[in-house]
Amino acid sequence: MERVSSDIILEYLKGLVESKKPIPRELWLDAAFKLNLLRLDEGQLYSKMRQTVAQNKLEIFRAQDKRNVAAVELEIEATDEYRFMRDQEEKLEVIEEFVRLAKKNADLFM
Repeated sequence: MERVSSDIILEYLKGLVESKKPIPRELWLDAAFKLNLLRLDEGQLYSKMRQTVAQNKLEIFRAQDKRNVAAVELEIEATDEYRFMRDQEEKLEVIEEFVRLAKKNADLFM
């Protein structure tokens, strides 16, 4: 049996939106429920990514002769790790907004 992940759910919903198909209310609520549960995993992954980026910042900062925080930030922001962390942050925001909208939608139609 294939595992359900937030990526699979979001891709499926994105496909519906791109094909201009309406999302049935039951699917909307089911997806919100699953995404809300899976948000914990996504949040933990984001925390690990933030920790890795912070450790890299510290390494760069300690290696500098003239300590310059702005230069460290600039160097970190140019890395793929930082970009992946920001993408993960955006995914969390999308999940939270989707769940919030599903709750509002459920309140309106119940």
